[in-house]
Amino acid sequence: MERLYKLAEASNIRFPDGVNPYQMATRLLEECGEVADQINHFEDSGLKRQKRGEPVRADFANELRQAITELIKLAAYYGLRDELEESIDKALKRVIDEGLIK
Repeated sequence: MERLYKLAEASNIRFPDGVNPYQMATRLLEECGEVADQINHFEDSGLKRQKRGEPVRADFANELRQAITELIKLAAYYGLRDELEESIDKALKRVIDEGLIK
């Protein structure tokens, strides 16, 4: 998680006028659209492969990272770092207790 917060901090420095929740939400939606585009490409939906060739795993991973970074920026903006960590810990404990994972 620490590396994600560092990426979020760097993004805020690179794009200082985008450090407000509306800009972050807009950027998140844009990144989610690019994730959807990658899914279409991987699932061979439409003409993606004909136009762009075979999908590239690193490109898909990059789009996911960009979306995650925007989510982390929102958590940092609202000071939810501890609450997010606690929420993740609780959710992980719950699925372990339910026997879904070890």
